[in-house]
Amino acid sequence: MKSGIVKIVMAFVITVLMMGCKPSIQTHYEALVDPTWVNDLIKGGNPGIAGTPDTYPGNGYVIVFTSWYPRYATNEISTTGTGLPFATTGHIPGAIFLDTYSVETGPTSEYGDGYASPADSHLKELSVLQTFFASMGITKDKTVIVYAEDDITTMTAGRIAWALLYAGVNDVRILNGGYKAWVKAGNPVETGPTAWSPAESFGVSSGHPEYMATTSDLSDVINKKDWGSIIVDDRAWDEFTGETNSYYWWFDDKGRIPTATWIGDWVDISSSDAQSFIPFKEIQYKWTQAGYSPAKKMYFYCGGGARSAMYTFYAYMMGWPAANYEGGWYLWSSDPANPTVTGIPE
Repeated sequence: MKSGIVKIVMAFVITVLMMGCKPSIQTHYEALVDPTWVNDLIKGGNPGIAGTPDTYPGNGYVIVFTSWYPRYATNEISTTGTGLPFATTGHIPGAIFLDTYSVETGPTSEYGDGYASPADSHLKELSVLQTFFASMGITKDKTVIVYAEDDITTMTAGRIAWALLYAGVNDVRILNGGYKAWVKAGNPVETGPTAWSPAESFGVSSGHPEYMATTSDLSDVINKKDWGSIIVDDRAWDEFTGETNSYYWWFDDKGRIPTATWIGDWVDISSSDAQSFIPFKEIQYKWTQAGYSPAKKMYFYCGGGARSAMYTFYAYMMGWPAANYEGGWYLWSSDPANPTVTGIPE
């Protein structure tokens, strides 16, 4: 009789403990906005009316159009969009232009021979990044809406949105569907170049280092020092298995990071036209079915940090703990002391 009571009590205690260990999920679905939301913001949110539109905190906003193409194709670096489709074809009224590579350490980029070292492709050091964003007129309290228009719009916008989040901007949004969705909705467009309006400072902020994974973080997972995190590869399957190094012409190493699991390439969370993100419920179901859970922090990595930044920001919107291993396979494989794996996992 006593043993039965003990079992019941123990079962109750275990249940309570399990409930207490259940991860707290704070979603940020509001970070993905549609053209109507942005249009309402422009019409009613300037100079700042809280709640116009819904979820807008009223601290002012900056709309950022970002593009990698000019520098990638011709090494043209612009802060105004002069001579580019941004100015000639049009942009969202009041938007400013951001060369995507400008958030990186540089000075080299994918143009020509590609990056000279992994450090070149890495995000600027935190304080430098905050100063850079302040030069654009972005502060930690502003609402920042990011959009793009290219054949990888979700990745382009996703990387910049993640960089803003990491820097400490409190309210980062992505325009789902990009500029194409804006035009399709019949919203007004503006032509001509625009100029940045620098802020006095970014504001006092320690940023969000929790959204940036380091080589040491990954090593702790591999060496079983960290049981609360996992390494997740979001490259193409043939990159994961080591059959190819994709389009990276500036380094030759093939393979993956030990213990990494494959979640799918960037196209698996993007629409077929690469302008919008797949609905959250659909991806949550797919990830859960594949064995992923918000109970473990996901360290995403790709070849250089763009696809994994997109995945990290998507996980942030879903409320799943995640961080971007900035520098990715390029950074990891550049150190011969780091172990690597090839082939199909058993």
